[in-house]
Amino acid sequence: MSVTTTTTTAATGTTTLRQQQQHFMKSNHCSSQNMKTNNKLSRPCSLTAPVLFVCTLLLLLERHTTEASGLKTVQKAAPTGITHCEYQEHNNTYRKEQGAVWFDAQDNCLVYSCAAGVGNEPQAHIVVTPIDCSEFYCDVGTELRKTPGSCCGECVRTHCQHNNTLYAVGEAWHNDADCTLLECNRLDNGEITIDSYKRNCRPIDPQCPSWRIERNNCCPVCRPLATSRVEQLDDDTNSPEDIWTAEWYRQHPCRRDCQSDAPPMTCHYTFVVEWYQTFSKACFDCPLNLTDCSRPHCIMGDGLQRSITVVNRMMPGPAIEVCEGDQIVVDVKNNLLGESTTIHWHGLHQKSTPYMDGVPHITQCPISPHATFRYSFPADNSGTHFWHSHTGMQRGDGVFGSLIVRRPKNSDPHGGLYDFDLSEHVLVVQDWIHEPGASIFAFHHHSSGDNKPHNILINGRGRYYNRIWADMKRQHRMASQVQVAPPMLMPLNLSAAQSEEKTDEPSINSSESDDQADKITTLKPMETESEIKNEPSESKLVEMPTTNQTSGSSSNGTAHSRKRRSNLHTIPLEQIPHQVYHVRRGFRYRFRIVNAEYLNCPIVVSIDNHTLTAINSDGYDIEAMEVGSIVTYSGERFDFVLNANQEVDNYWLRLKGLMDCSERFTSAFQVAILRYEGAPDEEPSAKLGYDHNATGIELNVMNRGPGYADTKTVAEMRALPIYDTISGIDDDTLKPEADYKFFVYYDFYRKDNPEFHNADYYSMDANVTQTNRLYTPQLNHISLKFPSVALLPQRNQLTDEMFCNETSLAEQGIDCREKFCKCHHVLQVPLKAVVELIIVDEGFTFYANHPFHLHGNAFRVIGLERLGENVTIEMVKQLDQFKLLKRNFENPPVKDTVTVPDGGYTIIRFEAYNPGYWLFHCHIEFHAEIGMALVFKVGNNDEMQPIPRNFPTCGDYVPDSRADLESSSTADNPASLPTTPAPSTDASSRVFHSHLPFMYLLLSLCLLLGCHR
Repeated sequence: MSVTTTTTTAATGTTTLRQQQQHFMKSNHCSSQNMKTNNKLSRPCSLTAPVLFVCTLLLLLERHTTEASGLKTVQKAAPTGITHCEYQEHNNTYRKEQGAVWFDAQDNCLVYSCAAGVGNEPQAHIVVTPIDCSEFYCDVGTELRKTPGSCCGECVRTHCQHNNTLYAVGEAWHNDADCTLLECNRLDNGEITIDSYKRNCRPIDPQCPSWRIERNNCCPVCRPLATSRVEQLDDDTNSPEDIWTAEWYRQHPCRRDCQSDAPPMTCHYTFVVEWYQTFSKACFDCPLNLTDCSRPHCIMGDGLQRSITVVNRMMPGPAIEVCEGDQIVVDVKNNLLGESTTIHWHGLHQKSTPYMDGVPHITQCPISPHATFRYSFPADNSGTHFWHSHTGMQRGDGVFGSLIVRRPKNSDPHGGLYDFDLSEHVLVVQDWIHEPGASIFAFHHHSSGDNKPHNILINGRGRYYNRIWADMKRQHRMASQVQVAPPMLMPLNLSAAQSEEKTDEPSINSSESDDQADKITTLKPMETESEIKNEPSESKLVEMPTTNQTSGSSSNGTAHSRKRRSNLHTIPLEQIPHQVYHVRRGFRYRFRIVNAEYLNCPIVVSIDNHTLTAINSDGYDIEAMEVGSIVTYSGERFDFVLNANQEVDNYWLRLKGLMDCSERFTSAFQVAILRYEGAPDEEPSAKLGYDHNATGIELNVMNRGPGYADTKTVAEMRALPIYDTISGIDDDTLKPEADYKFFVYYDFYRKDNPEFHNADYYSMDANVTQTNRLYTPQLNHISLKFPSVALLPQRNQLTDEMFCNETSLAEQGIDCREKFCKCHHVLQVPLKAVVELIIVDEGFTFYANHPFHLHGNAFRVIGLERLGENVTIEMVKQLDQFKLLKRNFENPPVKDTVTVPDGGYTIIRFEAYNPGYWLFHCHIEFHAEIGMALVFKVGNNDEMQPIPRNFPTCGDYVPDSRADLESSSTADNPASLPTTPAPSTDASSRVFHSHLPFMYLLLSLCLLLGCHR
């Protein structure tokens, strides 16, 4: 590969000829870029003929000097404003986008990357990095051996390793976990393998559910159900030894290494949805005793107690990890108090099972309290996905969990970029408010409450630093007033110097205080009570034993109950344990991020001293990009590779909230710890605070278009060619003109939404404060009204007249720009039609951002641009008419959730290959819940999957008359009241019932006349 660079003479006391040449070239704008005449010039060429002649000679001389030098380190700088690199290989010219990484075709020890420029020359250039084999070492039980095609060689195993124990070839041992005899052997090709010899066990009933399978004398048996119906229900519902602990899911048989030749499995789970509590009695002495924090059912959050809705008393809920092609079966039991629920499997498109998509009143009826609904579907597309409730605010309250569908590593195009893909390296992030979502929703929409997240959690935990530091500041101020040394909250493993907050206020010992403050943060904590008025008081008390009472605690809690004292303690927020991710130096790890947020809080993910190599988004592979940080929006997933190539130490993994979590509102952030093997069990020493900014390229940047050196939009990613033949996203979707084009535009509109502004009593124009005015987000000025029936299973009850869209309403003379419109917003497309959506954020009302998610289909992102602070739909349509909307048809990325820049547009394409009714909506729950959504009807009714037998239905019940009510409760519908015994129909019974009125009359007369005397 041809890679060259320019050189400069070292500075001396006199001006050299070379320096004079450079001065002339710089002063006359003499550069190869300025001498081009194509339409990509960022500055017009204004050189005169004599100067142009001299420039040409100097440039030729410069090129000759460079080639003569023989340097081969960095490619010659690209023209100013160019953010890509070009190189030649085998007489072919290749182009790489900034951030791309690749290997030399001839020398495996050379790694190339297209990097951004620095200083006064911000152009992209190629950086050549030789691989340092001195930093390469092998794990225990292996040795390094040279192999063809490898730079440093490969680690070849010489011993067997099992449960962290090494065994020599020929050595045998017992595995108590599954009652097998294991033996370490060497195959004919020299590979080391462990042979397993199992005990012969009788086969179990294939219909036995997984939660009833238990081991008896080393063999699996199907536990019999109790004979009593009541006992059977209790056993069937609780299964305490199975579904209620995270350990059961870590040991689930479907969580395995995926092999190409292995048959698929049926993976059964039981989800129990219920109301629960953070820091419940299950937490015992957590966090004073960290062991108690790992107890089953202990959900910490950030230490402030609140009610939550969860699955199996976990947050996040049970992690589903399966192999591509497995069948997933989940029984969802609704134990909520008077609420319905559903579960959506975010990322799985349900091609053959559209009734399993989990959207209430679209693909199914809601699951009523005390009812169970079985979801059964194939895991037919690999990737990082997640499941979550699609009802109300339940996702924000805790009903969500990861869903990882793996494929064999030898079929992963990026399999060579990482060494480990571990379950423990999944990050499920959520925004966090200290009250139930329904309460916040009502307060915000019906009064003056805000909707800003207070905090961010990683895998259900995190410290509430803003509160901790605000409490420190308050205590410091109080102590200063009474001239007493301030009490200090000590975070785990931090010295007093690291715990003090930086502040401009004087202290008792100001110099010492300032030194301590500088070691933690420059964040300004919240100072006004209004900013924390929705949170529980920091003085809220919970009954907890002291630390010296935690030893010897019994698992059933009896000892704890006896030891409780009358004194009360607050939960020490500064001692909530961080999430810790373990790595070993010299290896590469695949991390998976799931953004399960429900409010408007995009998150910037970065790791101190490390770069992130992004390889996958929403389950679809992209060309590897080395970046400094990744922005994720609600509903998105990203996979990246972390190279553990730094010094053995602890490093912060940082999450920084944007938009409603930004410094304008709550400055929400969170951290976890990346801990190298051998590092001390302590927190990193780097400063904490919202003001931290990651270095390097920011991928999936918010509210910014393409073409910048320091950021990349999602549209600038490139998909791998493997998707060119995948239905729904194949090459046919990238033809010049789509079959159907829809403009979907939105903003927050000032309208009297009757659900929140009664026009007669408190309209938008009434004398109310600005905080009481609710601007309604709508798609095409229409709010989606969910039907009372479920569209897909009850489609034969529907007519097209029930649906609406912008065109149909205009044909009826309804102007939704002037009046509030709410109806069943449906866009209909034929099966296999190529659909293009131009999604436009007009951006007039607020500086905002909206991620959109499409059910039932992935899509290609072929365009994304921010046109200004605001834009009209008419302007975008005009730009499209004149072919001025930028579209990319060269391997555009594949996603199912995408952001739209404020005052800009995003263009997506997909083939409507999946017949059914599919929701398209903003993934911010507060927006979707009030109608920022629409439904795609794909295909005709007869082209959709048949309705499953006995599938539940729902709808209104409004009888026309009393006669209808009476007839429906008797013989016309005998099954309507199954719990009521059917009346007897024998002759004596008919005679008895016919004489009842006469008997009642005689009894009444008798009582009046005193017949009892």
